[in-house]
Amino acid sequence: MDFLANVSWFTPTWDLFVILFLFVAAFLLGLTIGRNKIIILLIGIYIAIVVVNFFPFGDIFETPKTDENFVYPIALFIIIVVAFFFLLSNSALKKVLKKRGDKSVWWIILFSLFYIGLFLSVVLSYFPQDLVDTFNPLTQNVFMSDLAKFLWAILPVVGMALIRARKREREFVEGY
Repeated sequence: MDFLANVSWFTPTWDLFVILFLFVAAFLLGLTIGRNKIIILLIGIYIAIVVVNFFPFGDIFETPKTDENFVYPIALFIIIVVAFFFLLSNSALKKVLKKRGDKSVWWIILFSLFYIGLFLSVVLSYFPQDLVDTFNPLTQNVFMSDLAKFLWAILPVVGMALIRARKREREFVEGY
């Protein structure tokens, strides 16, 4: 954990402050809307990633990313996440989620962290390299490295699998 040595906790950079604020907001969001809707938001993020990456009107997504065009994919991504949240919230998926899983506060906090981590990782991936270079090394390592992007993408799926496995175990124990 050498990258923590580069962090000045008494004079934090703006990016650390923003990320801390977003984690607090995600925690409060999770407690407010609950685990099922956080899972719906996560599914919306996965759908938005696909839609933005295959968006057919590519002039605004040309690489290299510049200060002028990196905002468009971020805005499109956020709009798609919100749109699918509302679409999926009133779908059969909501009924399936109501019947399944553990709704403890710890799972809600965990999925809130997964949500904000994945969201930040995706949004920050659209930033141009010259802007990325201004971020604190901690932020770059935790949200922007290839390994971090992979982990943020896979952790929510692993969490959902763990909830399902825990529910099966509980059903097995209660059944006998």
